[in-house]
Amino acid sequence: MQSLDDIDLEGERVILRTDLNLPVEEGEPQKTVRFERYLETIEELSDRGAKVVVVAHQGRPARKDFLSLEKHSEILSDSLGKEVSFVPSFFGPELGETVARMQEGGVAMLENIRFLSEELQNASPERHANDFFVQRISKYFDIYVDDAFSAAHRSHGSMVGFTEKLDSYAGPIMEKELESCSKIREEFDSGVLVLGGEKPSDLTGIINELIGSVDKVLLGGIPGELALIAEGKDLGEKQDWIEEKGLDSKKEELLELIEQHEEKFLLPEDVATDSGNYEVGEISQEEMTWDIGETTAEKFAEEIRNADAVMMKGPMGAFEEHPEGTQKVVNAIAENNGFTVLGGGHTSSLVQRFDHELDEFSHVSIAGGAFVRFMSGEKLPAVEALEN
Repeated sequence: MQSLDDIDLEGERVILRTDLNLPVEEGEPQKTVRFERYLETIEELSDRGAKVVVVAHQGRPARKDFLSLEKHSEILSDSLGKEVSFVPSFFGPELGETVARMQEGGVAMLENIRFLSEELQNASPERHANDFFVQRISKYFDIYVDDAFSAAHRSHGSMVGFTEKLDSYAGPIMEKELESCSKIREEFDSGVLVLGGEKPSDLTGIINELIGSVDKVLLGGIPGELALIAEGKDLGEKQDWIEEKGLDSKKEELLELIEQHEEKFLLPEDVATDSGNYEVGEISQEEMTWDIGETTAEKFAEEIRNADAVMMKGPMGAFEEHPEGTQKVVNAIAENNGFTVLGGGHTSSLVQRFDHELDEFSHVSIAGGAFVRFMSGEKLPAVEALEN
């Protein structure tokens, strides 16, 4: 892929694809690690004299967080310390006029790109290059920069279409994510995988891809509980809850992997409920399990501290209200001096939640679905488009 390090950006008209898809509370988008990362990219392009129009999406149709990006532009303006023009229309004269009057270092933001129905279609770069909005917008720009690694698994118009029309480059976030994630896939010998979260379906591909090069897989969250249930352990109300939510769809595949590599897997020995800490199999039928227990958390932490490399995907439990197990695991990863990676949307948020700094870890990925697919050995359409 072409790198921005290889080009003079002064005076160039740049369309920058980001993933400023932020959590929304009471109608207000919230700053996150993801926002701070993209702020650095935008500042770099601006400082190098580019005329930058930021393209992003927010939410999906019919969801509560499917909002205009006008407030994002205001937050960005405050953070940059200069005006960021907001362009509300894709097809009117506003975009062309905005770009035409931009000074070197100027920044503008386009409306939520997912307001366009064309954008949400998964199609080839060649087909998306013929989308009306791709053809219309391309004429205003010299360069396309894709920095949205977290959306790279989507073959959407703004992710792949411009690569057919404009000189195209990977942004710094895209480069860093690919570099660090590739290192896990290619050089993760004697490592420890810490896997949790709600979706076992996210993890089976990762385990398949990496199981040959890791020493241990520490399984928490729903995947760990699912494995315990399969062993005949009674987890009270949690078993019915998992089935009702449809979170057991990859159960057989997960259990097969555990059976094939039994010596590498560590499952929870105890769990936490509202009333206290219990060994697996001793939970009351009326109770719900929320987290790994104290003994499990300490054993997981010990494995992590002694590992040469660690990758974590997914919290160990319902960390919003029951953070203890997940916090102990994240603290242990921060103490590890080897190669350490936190991956996935919820996982990356744990850095701030538990008062850590980003530089305490080798890499903190801001991607969710793209991270899972890349770690599972799948190709990402937007990455292929940039490579081609």
